[in-house]
Amino acid sequence: MRKLTEIANEIHFDRKIMPVKLNKSVLEKVFNSSSGDKRPILSIVIGTKPDFYKQAPLILEAARSQIPMFVINTGQHFDKLLGYGISEFEIQDHVGCNLQIRGDLMEKASELIVKFGTFGRYCKRKYGNDIRVLPVVHGDTIVAGIAPLAWVFGVGQKVAQNEAGLRSMSPTVMKNVTRLKEPTSGAIERFVASQLYGDWFIARDEPFPEQIDTWICSAGTQYFFAPTSLNKDNLIREGYPAEYIHTVGNSVVDAINMKRKQKTSRRIFDLFPALESDEWLRVDIHRRENLTRRRFTSILHSIGDLIRQGKQRIIFIMLNATEATIKSLNLEGYLQKLADNYPKRFIISPLWKEYAHVIEFLDSGHCWAEMTDSGSMQEELLYFDNVMSLTVRLNTDRPETVFDARSNVLIPPVSKELISAFVTHAYDRREGLGIELKNKKHLYGEPGKVSKKIIRILKTEFEKGDVNFFPWLHQRIHLWKENSGLDYY
Repeated sequence: MRKLTEIANEIHFDRKIMPVKLNKSVLEKVFNSSSGDKRPILSIVIGTKPDFYKQAPLILEAARSQIPMFVINTGQHFDKLLGYGISEFEIQDHVGCNLQIRGDLMEKASELIVKFGTFGRYCKRKYGNDIRVLPVVHGDTIVAGIAPLAWVFGVGQKVAQNEAGLRSMSPTVMKNVTRLKEPTSGAIERFVASQLYGDWFIARDEPFPEQIDTWICSAGTQYFFAPTSLNKDNLIREGYPAEYIHTVGNSVVDAINMKRKQKTSRRIFDLFPALESDEWLRVDIHRRENLTRRRFTSILHSIGDLIRQGKQRIIFIMLNATEATIKSLNLEGYLQKLADNYPKRFIISPLWKEYAHVIEFLDSGHCWAEMTDSGSMQEELLYFDNVMSLTVRLNTDRPETVFDARSNVLIPPVSKELISAFVTHAYDRREGLGIELKNKKHLYGEPGKVSKKIIRILKTEFEKGDVNFFPWLHQRIHLWKENSGLDYY
């Protein structure tokens, strides 16, 4: 938190806000290309590492389709590691502005709403009040939550959302998880079967803030691009008009397809030679709810138990939030001792710079499972045969990967004994758990075609001539026509 100074009856804020950087050559080219026929403009928004690779296929497809388009980069992932995806996917030449967002969660949100809306107003003043720019936000990040508010309040137009309708669910059996005092093989198999075939309930509490972000985003969205029919059903149940909701798959499959066709700058096995021997469990834990004391210590101590039991080789990915929690709980020594005592079976790794390295490792045959709390990894692992998805969470916003694809299982992070027993049983039994490891059901579309579908839908909408990014109800239900949108902006 930034410094707050109290003077008399006032609170003063000691925080410098960085300026918005404009790439005027990109903006001029795009706005000039649409000025003659008043074509709408796409503005694809990126902000975080997952945005870079999930939005990149849309950016490149829009460019190929010759739709007027530029990229808004929020700039919140700005260092060479987190921000590498922009250059990895070669989208830097499309960036029209960098909002240079900084700070903690609250500071990013407040700065984003001011900068995003201000940039929209700048475009209207600079290039004409009748311009129509459609930002395309992604998923359930803070950008998805705040950018639509900024655009509606600042410009009077709604946005499009790629990866819309993510709503968390939990298997009903999770309510009884504390009864698993002794997680025997039979108890674990019954628990997994209840996830695969039993009842589920809506559980919107987690992940935080992602579930809040995706709900807020929907309110400011005009065009919804849902990965699956379940996501579409979520949105329709909440009252969003079905004619604006398109089930298209998930653009992450296009990113996987792109990286499978390209060589990495250096092989992951050159960076970590030990990974080329035997099978490894890749672990990445970073969700805020999993960084609470009981959950996090249970996860970390389960890793220690698994290593000491001698069956597992584990590579532990150290993310920023994970590292901060390890320090706050004074667990640095615990992990380092594991690495020192078992150097051939436990590796502590920084976040992998290239997304291509993740693809390379999952394709290699040397990763038997990913133990994760990432939403995106649950999606991606459907496209890697023989790699099990072990999701350490009480719920998931990708429940279809469990009860539909049957390629994922939730491991409740309630104790180290339960987690290590689940992982050991999964390693020993694999197919016996009922999880599909071969010929997985590809719920999220055909690689190479999802982004094409999204851009084709938007292009068709744009070519109608009277496209409206904020229809009033009398317009949506075709009572009468008049000037559309919030024209007083």
